[in-house]
Amino acid sequence: MDIRNWIGLFLLGTINNLPYVIVTSAASTIADSFGKKNLIGLVFGANVALSAVVKAINGAFLLNVSYGIRYAVNACLMLIGLFGVAYAPSFWFSLVCIVFVGASAAFGENVALGYLRFFPSKMVNAWSSGTGMAGVLGSFIYITFGCVVGAGGDNLGKLRHLTQYAFLLTSPAVVVYLFSYFLLIRRPVERHEREPDHIQQDSEREPFLGEGQEGPPRIEDVSSSLAQLLDAKPPPETSLQRIWRCFKLVSWVSINLCAVYLFEYVAQGCAAKVRPKKEYNIGCPELYAGLSLCYQAGVFVSRSSVQMFQIRRVHILSILQFLNMLLWLIDVHYKFLPVAILPALMVYVGLLGGASYVNIFYLLLHDKAYPDTDRELCINIAALFITLGIITGTGVETLLFSTALKND
Repeated sequence: MDIRNWIGLFLLGTINNLPYVIVTSAASTIADSFGKKNLIGLVFGANVALSAVVKAINGAFLLNVSYGIRYAVNACLMLIGLFGVAYAPSFWFSLVCIVFVGASAAFGENVALGYLRFFPSKMVNAWSSGTGMAGVLGSFIYITFGCVVGAGGDNLGKLRHLTQYAFLLTSPAVVVYLFSYFLLIRRPVERHEREPDHIQQDSEREPFLGEGQEGPPRIEDVSSSLAQLLDAKPPPETSLQRIWRCFKLVSWVSINLCAVYLFEYVAQGCAAKVRPKKEYNIGCPELYAGLSLCYQAGVFVSRSSVQMFQIRRVHILSILQFLNMLLWLIDVHYKFLPVAILPALMVYVGLLGGASYVNIFYLLLHDKAYPDTDRELCINIAALFITLGIITGTGVETLLFSTALKND
C-alpha cells in the first residue's frame, strides 16, 4: 500500500507542476515564437497571476468540498491551459491560457498538501519529489527546444510548432493525474473509520448528568452541573478569528517560505546576467538553460530527502539562501566567478529551496503544534506565502532577465 500510494502521490506532484514548469522554462521560446521576446516578463507574470487568488479561494471556501471534485476541477483548468497555449492564435491569447496553467498548479498544490494530512508522515516526500521531477522534465524540454532550433528570425514558425507539440504531448498526462487520485492512491483508513459503530458509540459516549449515582439526582446537583457546563463553554469562534489564529501559528514558517522563494528566484534571474553576453546562446545546452537545469536538479534531490533526514530549524536554510542570493547579485556586477563553478552554485540554490519546501510542509502536516482540525487551513495559509515569494522574486528576475537581453 505504501509503495502504491508513494507512486500515486509522486505522479500527482509531477503532473501538477509540469505545465507550469514548462511555461517557466520555455518562456523565452513562447515569447520568441510570436516575435515578442522583449515581452518575456509577461509570460512569467501570467504564470503566477492568479496563484494567490485560487489558493485563497481553496483555503477560505473549499475545504469542505470533496477532494475528488477539487482534483477534477483542477484537471479541467490544466487542460484549458495546455490546449489554449498549444493553439493560441496570438501572444495575448497565449498569455490568457498561461494564466490557467499557473492557476492549476497553484490550486492543485494546495489541494494535494491538504490531502497529505491523511497519510503517514514520510508521504510528503512522494509529492515533493514529484514536483522536483517536474522541474527537471520542464527544463529538459526547454533545452531540447534550444538544441533543435535557434531563436528568432526565420525560426518563428518552427518555434511555434514546437511549442504546440510540447503542450499537446503533455496533455495526456492529465489522464494519469486523474488515474493517480481516483484509482491508484488508497487513502489510509482512520481509526474511527475502522471501528464498528457500537464500539465508537461506547468509547465516545459520556455519562449523562447524574448517571452512575445511586438514586435519582438531586435538583441542586443538576442545576450546579448545568451552570458549570454553560460557564465553561467558550464563545463560538468566527471564521476570521480562526484564520487569524492559524495565521499566527504558521507565521514563522510562512515567512521562511516566502523568503526562500524570493531569494532563489532572484538568484535564478542573476543566471541570465552573471557572465558576459558573448558566453550565452553558445552550444547545447546554452548557459542560461544549463544553469536552469542545474537548479531544478538540486530542487529534485532536496525535495526527495525528507525520508532520510528532517530539518526543523528551517530559518537556517533561509539565511543560507539569502547569502547565496547576495553572491549571485555581486557577481552580476563584477563577474568574478568562473563559469566552471556556476553549475555547482546553482545546484546549491536548488538544494536550499527544495529542502525548505519539503521540511516546512513536513512540519505543517505532522507536527503536534498544529491542531488536526486546523491543519489543512494552516497549510493553505502557508502555501499563500509561496506565491508571495514567487511573485516578488519573479518581478526582480524579470527585470534582471530583460536587462540580460541588452548588450553588456
